[in-house]
Amino acid sequence: NFSSIFHAVEEGRVVFDNIRKVTMFLIPTGFAAILSILIAMGLDMPIPYVAAQLLWINLVTNGLQDVALAFEPAEKDVLKRKPRDTGEGIMSRLMLERSLLVGILMSAGVILNFSSALEEGESLERARTIAVTTMVLFQFFQAWNSRSELQSVFRMDPLSNPLLFYGTVAAFLAQIAVIYLPALQWVFRTEALDGSDWFRIVLVALIVVVAVEIDKALR
Repeated sequence: NFSSIFHAVEEGRVVFDNIRKVTMFLIPTGFAAILSILIAMGLDMPIPYVAAQLLWINLVTNGLQDVALAFEPAEKDVLKRKPRDTGEGIMSRLMLERSLLVGILMSAGVILNFSSALEEGESLERARTIAVTTMVLFQFFQAWNSRSELQSVFRMDPLSNPLLFYGTVAAFLAQIAVIYLPALQWVFRTEALDGSDWFRIVLVALIVVVAVEIDKALR
């Protein structure tokens, strides 16, 4: 009956939106990780992550958040939109443009923090710890950016998707453990960071929030 069709359309739109949100998170973050390595090689620098650190980024910090985004609740205007073109794929022009923007910003931020640490005389392991943590925070912020294509993240209830909220908290605590627990430091080749390191990392990582908010406002 009509009620079933109505709810089926709503559910279909929510599922399609959430596939796009997960894609909007995974594509630019993966692109940024690859691009930052290529930039470092092009500049004749050491690569900013070792293999174990890349696995950590992709399997632990990424894994918690992309699953959580799949359970994002429906946006308020989901039933007010015009029907989507049946030939439209998952990757829209908006997503391609924003993925490129975010990927370039994230890779540039990682390289900036990594090269700055090396120039200041920090050890390679400490510089890599800064680079990895910068990438992890970039991914945290991009996960929240990906909750909507056009709606500001500051207008969304952070607890409307508890899986994402608590998943981000859990991933952050896991990253803290990797940085400060001696056994995990040995496994992932990390060193403890101080307050100035964290200030620089957070400041650079916040650039992706500002850029995406401006992009959303312009669109």
